[in-house]
Amino acid sequence: MSSAHPSRAAARPAFDQEAEEILLPVGVVAERLEMSTAALRAWERRYGLAPSGRTRGGHRRYSARDLERLERMRTLVRRGVPAADAARAVGAAGPADARAGVAELTEAMHALDTAAVQTVVSAALTRLGAAGAWTAVLAPALTAIGDHWEETGRGVEVEHVTSGIVEGALRRHAQDRAAALPPAPDAPGPVLLAAAPAEHHTLPLTALAAALAEEGRAVLLTGDLPVPALTDALVRARPGAVVLWARSRGTADLSWLRSALETTSAPVHPAGPGWPPGIPGAAAPLHDLPGALAALLGAPDGRRPV
Repeated sequence: MSSAHPSRAAARPAFDQEAEEILLPVGVVAERLEMSTAALRAWERRYGLAPSGRTRGGHRRYSARDLERLERMRTLVRRGVPAADAARAVGAAGPADARAGVAELTEAMHALDTAAVQTVVSAALTRLGAAGAWTAVLAPALTAIGDHWEETGRGVEVEHVTSGIVEGALRRHAQDRAAALPPAPDAPGPVLLAAAPAEHHTLPLTALAAALAEEGRAVLLTGDLPVPALTDALVRARPGAVVLWARSRGTADLSWLRSALETTSAPVHPAGPGWPPGIPGAAAPLHDLPGALAALLGAPDGRRPV
């Protein structure tokens, strides 16, 4: 997951835009936002919130979408969200409703408003599904607060509170979907999801579990397991596939992964940025949630074959 500042929108000539679109100069935008032009230009320099339109003469102008982003940025900053986190929230890629979800979640996170965080997370899961919510809303917001903590040493309480709420929401979502769409009698064994010993950053595994449950695939989510517990789980569960997660190189224990390869004939997928490439005997590495779904469900788009 990237920690870079939001990229600047590509500039387009005014005559390539819709005829009814209005392009605004910096002074007009500053007046509407009740800000100084110097502050707007500082946001452009620091956070990439640049105007995306141009006149025929090449002068940069703010579009309606630019103005919407700036209004969200201003609102978040005035409500106490650090400017860098606010910029990441309003600059998140994806559809407008997903960007709005990132901004709402970021605001609720920094306010430590647990009820609001729960509401935004639940709404995202309902509207976008587990994979869409994780990719477009939850992961960007959590990455932003993680970057803020690494840069400033502050905000760990925000990450811990939010991570706990997201974990609980994803688990409930997975349980609800599993109850509504149980596996077929002739379905393969469950997908066993385990994290390397001492690997505590396991939210991506929980998101994968919820997304698989939406597709009717049985899942066994175990958390971080030492070698004896991992081998026991593999023998008893007889999984159809195995996903072994390691976020960092410090937790990516190759001997632990090899113990799984020696215990089960099911494909064993290394997942997470901690693993080195080209592990002998391992199945295809899983780099992101859509790719993991495609590999585990056997369909290019990550949907269950019909």
